[in-house]
Amino acid sequence: MATLNFLTGNSGKLAEAQTLFGPLGWEIQAFEVDGEVPDVIEPQSDNLTTVALAKIAQAVELLASQNRLEESLLVEDSGLFIDALPEFPGVYSAHVLQSIGCDGILRLLDNQRTAYFLTVAALWTGEAVEVFIGRCDGTISTEIKGEGGFGYDPIFIPDESEDGRTFAEMTHEEKSAYSHRGRALRALFDYLDEDGA
Repeated sequence: MATLNFLTGNSGKLAEAQTLFGPLGWEIQAFEVDGEVPDVIEPQSDNLTTVALAKIAQAVELLASQNRLEESLLVEDSGLFIDALPEFPGVYSAHVLQSIGCDGILRLLDNQRTAYFLTVAALWTGEAVEVFIGRCDGTISTEIKGEGGFGYDPIFIPDESEDGRTFAEMTHEEKSAYSHRGRALRALFDYLDEDGA
């Protein structure tokens, strides 16, 4: 089974990647240096691709410092973009969630509730960096619903949800089928598959 390092301190993101890649013959493990997930500096940018590329550059430096450059490594950056609040919370999604939570987002919205999630995944193949993008369109619910998932999952209803369930009301497998992260990671897997990695 091939192994892919994933630089994330978010256990929910790690579990999503493991759910998606496990059946495809890949083991996804948290990237650690000396038993710890290393911190990387997130640049001040309003562009997810810029953020992901800055994070992968730092991660590759860490690999090099550990004489592990031949290993593959994944970083990703995701954001929720709400049409009624242009570019918000966007690249600041994690900070906004920590500051005002899902309740705060619900208080900011009236009737216009369309939104989308965007994920930019950057992969170090052992030789070069490749970028993959996934998008999921949907709406912001009027209330918090569901116990599963993480982040904004309890208030985001993907367009594919025929019964109006939020990501937090779906299983890992259901969410992965629709989600921005699932789409970006499937594109990444297709690349690895074609590349014979």
